[in-house]
Amino acid sequence: MSGTVVPLHPVDVDFLARIDALRSPEVTATHSGPPRLPSRKAISEHFTRIVAEWEPHPFTPQERETVRLDGLRYLVIVRRIEQVQRDIYPRPLPEEVQAQLSFARQSYMLRCFRLFRINDLPTEIISNILRFMIWDSMRTPVRARLHITWTCRRWREIALADSTLWNAIWFRGNSMERAWAWFERARATPLDIRIDCDSSGDDSDPDESEDSTVLGISTEPSTKAVEMRQMLLRLFTKLATIRMLIVVVQKCHWKKALGMLELLSTFAPSTGVPMLKRVEFHRGGLENEDRSFLSWPKVIFRPFLGGAVAPCLEYLSLNGVSIDWSTSTLANLTTLDIRRFPQSHFLDAARFREVLMNCPRLHKLCLDGAGPKFEEQGSKPVELPHLRVLVVADLSRRDTIFLFSQISAPSVNSLTLMNLYGDDYLPIFLKITSAFPKVRLLTTYSVQFDSSPVGIESMRRWLDSMPLLAYLRVANVVNHFFEVFSRPDGPETPVAPHLKFADFQSVDPGLIVQWVKDRARHRTPLEKIYFSEELGGRLDDTQIRTLMGLSCKLAKLPRGATAPEEAALSL
Repeated sequence: MSGTVVPLHPVDVDFLARIDALRSPEVTATHSGPPRLPSRKAISEHFTRIVAEWEPHPFTPQERETVRLDGLRYLVIVRRIEQVQRDIYPRPLPEEVQAQLSFARQSYMLRCFRLFRINDLPTEIISNILRFMIWDSMRTPVRARLHITWTCRRWREIALADSTLWNAIWFRGNSMERAWAWFERARATPLDIRIDCDSSGDDSDPDESEDSTVLGISTEPSTKAVEMRQMLLRLFTKLATIRMLIVVVQKCHWKKALGMLELLSTFAPSTGVPMLKRVEFHRGGLENEDRSFLSWPKVIFRPFLGGAVAPCLEYLSLNGVSIDWSTSTLANLTTLDIRRFPQSHFLDAARFREVLMNCPRLHKLCLDGAGPKFEEQGSKPVELPHLRVLVVADLSRRDTIFLFSQISAPSVNSLTLMNLYGDDYLPIFLKITSAFPKVRLLTTYSVQFDSSPVGIESMRRWLDSMPLLAYLRVANVVNHFFEVFSRPDGPETPVAPHLKFADFQSVDPGLIVQWVKDRARHRTPLEKIYFSEELGGRLDDTQIRTLMGLSCKLAKLPRGATAPEEAALSL
């Protein structure tokens, strides 16, 4: 507004003079006559009518200047009233003046929107603003991108010209046509691809439930497998620009999973994968699948990427599908996540160790129902100095002990032990006592161990070997698990003295209350407890009052969400 003379009507000048007079304590109203403005409802109807009757059209320079000056007129009125409002505080403005302030603000915004002043900015600045608008709303980037192209002609032109707005693409269900449109708009920008073969809106193929072709029965391949192959052939024309590839196949569709690996191993050696940083393959299992007796059909797995080198690859996740480990080139990974392998497809111990040694920067290792094959002859553990996150789940006692004999990771900060039951897993905890002294986040789901006094004391020694423990996540644990956190003789050194936060799922509320009371009695009170939605609903009023009476904050944590304290401790 600097350097612009704003034309005010004589009635505006008179009105603002009376507004300025309100600074005097003796002045309480602007005039003694009837109110100058209609009711709020009438004002709302007035603006609704103006907006409805407006016909968008390109402004002539004269129209644009007229609208601009008219908007500035209302802006001056708003600023003058706001200044008086600050000067006379805490006295309120007269009701008429407050109504005039609201009317002036709406009148200014109406004209401001018509001018759409943001389009006065250079194109490169608008482009940066649009990127922030889209990628700061990670839950709605799809709608955000669409809304950008619907706003005005210039925004559509800017958005379509910016290939970085379209490089995150989700192929699923009934959205395939839109995904291919974004695939073309992304041009040569690094692509982040997710393929969800059986998401909502994609009818399942009943003929594919048994995957008869893979099982050796001579039948024609299903239509959906053919369609997916055609989609991959088109997608891999840009394989050299793919940065992230996540494939989700549900209901045991082996043909789709194997088709993906086959095409990837065929194209990668010839085109190269210079930008590929993250790869995830997820093949869903059967309902009520017993992972203890998991078996796969006789399939031939191919080398990952056909044995080609992926110079930027950092993240590899294989869930319910494997690769030919012996001929795959894997190095410099920061995350290795393998899940749901039958024991017949576990990695040879020597190859497992070789992969780990080739990944000295490994930050996260997840072995969920998968790992190295057991060998009687021991070997020196592989040093993993940068490993911070370790997940071990669904392994037999023998395989779990063998796994921990193969690695040395003293810098682990987050340790997860899940589904270690059906046997006495106490030897596991004896094995890892003092192995992870820097653990601050501990997750234990469905863990079974000897409940004798000797077993309980051994578990205490395991916790004592993790003195920095601050966050505990628990679900489906045996009742005597909580006994581990208290000493019967009450020595001066408590168990887990720095434990301040707990996250509970599928635990008896009575056990939780008693445990929290015991922690407070041993002078190690909890600061905050998170509950799952289901567990929070099972707490009665007495239990809630008891927990809050112990100065413990309570909060619900949605499934899959990360508590802020957990995020802070993970740094």
